[in-house]
Amino acid sequence: MIISPPFLRDKDAAQSDADWIDAMMPVNSRRGYPLNASESWHGGIHIPHTDSDVAPEKVRAIADGTVVSCRTPLKPWERDQFPLKYSAIRGTDNGYVLLKHETEIGSGEGGKVVFYSLYMHLKFLEAEIKVDAKIYRKDPLGSSGMTDGQNEFHFQVFCDEANISKLTGRRTGELDISKDGRTDAVYGDIHFYLPAGTKFYATRPADNTAVTTGLTEVHTSTVPLYVSMTLSQGACTMKTRQTCAGTKDAFEAVGTPLVNADGEDYEYNLYNTAMRNYKESPSAGFELLRFGRVINTENETLIPADAPLWMTVSYPGGTGVVNLADSGIKKFSDADFPHWTGWLLVDDDNDTHSQCNSAIIRKLREEGRYEAQSNKLICCLPFEWEKSTIDDRYQWLKTGLPWEQCTSEKTAIWQVPGTQESKVRTLMSKEDYDRFKQHAEALCFDLGELGKGKVWHFDPRGFIEHFRTCSWMSLDELAATFPKYLFYSSSGNPRTAQKQPASVYSINHAQAKSRIESHYKSLNLCVRKYIGGDKKRISFFIPQTLLETAQWRDLGGSKKLLHEWGFGRYNSVNPATEYYTVFYGRGIMQLTWAGLYKTYGEYRSFPNHSDLYTDRLNPDAPRLTSVSTHYAAHPDDGGTLFRWFPRFDPDIVAEDKYNSCDSGGFYWASKVYKRKTSMNRVADEDFTADNVGLINRLVNGGSNGYYERQAYSKFIGFYLMDEINTDTAVSVSPTGKSRIVVDLTKS
Repeated sequence: MIISPPFLRDKDAAQSDADWIDAMMPVNSRRGYPLNASESWHGGIHIPHTDSDVAPEKVRAIADGTVVSCRTPLKPWERDQFPLKYSAIRGTDNGYVLLKHETEIGSGEGGKVVFYSLYMHLKFLEAEIKVDAKIYRKDPLGSSGMTDGQNEFHFQVFCDEANISKLTGRRTGELDISKDGRTDAVYGDIHFYLPAGTKFYATRPADNTAVTTGLTEVHTSTVPLYVSMTLSQGACTMKTRQTCAGTKDAFEAVGTPLVNADGEDYEYNLYNTAMRNYKESPSAGFELLRFGRVINTENETLIPADAPLWMTVSYPGGTGVVNLADSGIKKFSDADFPHWTGWLLVDDDNDTHSQCNSAIIRKLREEGRYEAQSNKLICCLPFEWEKSTIDDRYQWLKTGLPWEQCTSEKTAIWQVPGTQESKVRTLMSKEDYDRFKQHAEALCFDLGELGKGKVWHFDPRGFIEHFRTCSWMSLDELAATFPKYLFYSSSGNPRTAQKQPASVYSINHAQAKSRIESHYKSLNLCVRKYIGGDKKRISFFIPQTLLETAQWRDLGGSKKLLHEWGFGRYNSVNPATEYYTVFYGRGIMQLTWAGLYKTYGEYRSFPNHSDLYTDRLNPDAPRLTSVSTHYAAHPDDGGTLFRWFPRFDPDIVAEDKYNSCDSGGFYWASKVYKRKTSMNRVADEDFTADNVGLINRLVNGGSNGYYERQAYSKFIGFYLMDEINTDTAVSVSPTGKSRIVVDLTKS
């Protein structure tokens, strides 16, 4: 999923993503989520905004989608007349856009999700906004209008019953902690449920086994603990929570968060740690370190099966080392919406009227926890803009609510729960109600069957912040990372996109989908494991794969998609082919040299090969045999010859979809830069042409496809990140290189 707020402005260097999202979506406190000031259910938030003295700031689509319904707003003088003017001040704009978003958050059918976003009270709609129109994230929809004379618009995010369990992994209020969480969708923070009786030790075993004999026990927990692991910018932060005394559903921090308690640069060093601690299955060990368990059991097997994950964790009164891989400790990710982090599904109001009658909400308010938790409440409510259900939702205004006592004087009296306080209100007359209904009808619309029942609502701020940590992209989204023009001039300053003949130099979206489709799941698995959800990191990574795979082209038969041109045939333009020969580039990062293949085989624990090896260049006189020797690296770099047999057939790095993508992630995580592993160290720096150039050099020496890599990075960065650009081309100027005019036309 790729998602962003409806307003987009530059992020300050010191702003966290959460702070930036809140700044993009300030909320009118009287019209917040999920209740407004009248204690009515309110499925969205009102975002204050004024365009006075500036060019109108556009309200933008939060994700790719399709226009389900829309309405062109009436003119300002019509807005300020009844029925749109209901308050005594000014009126309410009736323009709106409803988008349907179909995307993915993980693998399989459970990862395919549908949700909706509604932008109500717009004073202007863009000309492109029409029913069934395809709209892309960041596209302008219109301009913020007014509600009751206030400069603001209503924004909400919701889904139907079929998609709530796909989006959140459940249908119940709290997460089931008797079993591990979902594996189809995994993103964001990793969470561990530690039952009472969990043992903490002073140190970990020196040989990284699960055996605790000889270890000093420092604590045995008497209450359940909830531990969250955040990997970001190379660091690992461990935060422990427990239930508050006297409650079962409120949580408090235990101690202070522990940062890199298990080693500096914990995230950047995952590869080194996996190779050191999980020698029999380092790749599976990498997943254990990254996710707290092996997620991809189809391709990874942990050996031994009970290999531990020793991590330093806070407990009440101190810290100790815990084996988080123990089967009694349950593992989750943010994709499970853990209730101890605040997420709660609310579906206990069975009335059809608009007023909140939820015991869950009432309890949160009584305990003073509502304000802090409201942006993580996921509420099942009637859709408030459905024209056909206005009477069901609002007749109480003239007839009274079930808990009110109505008098002959047309008043309704009710007692505030948990207090002796009573409140009195005047019931609407038929004439007043009819007037109110006309106002509501002027704003509502017919959503069909979806609008007649209840739908699940999210606080838009919480929803957007949450899913921005998800790296998984749908096939359409991955195909959209292909620019229309794939090649740039080989000389001159500036370098420009080559466009003719179009059949050679350009690609359309359908062709891009066809090229990436066979590998899109494996590429997603690779990004999830090695890169994470940060879109800047992904914007460094994906362009390299696009160039290294020759834009995912078929090189002459579907089985030859991810092989280097020429299959290692000697080429005077690339004289190194004389030495690496059959260990030519394969996979999405083009692993090259026998030494790197050897390391990847050890990392993946590939079994030995007993049959003949594949040689696609010389099938009748193979270069790789049971006695042949091969250079581990270039002789100029100290590479020496060694016999390859009986190791695996290197062809599986290109031929197996998972291997071809995973090998690229392995290369990214294991690459040494300034004597330290992980290219994420560079990808966490600023997204500049010079840093893209550095990534280019680390991947392929820097010269091959240099200008295409720069152009792809700029194009993909605009697509994945949040910068607004209205130009069809932008200029990139790497230090010491020709300027590049990057064509931003989409495939």
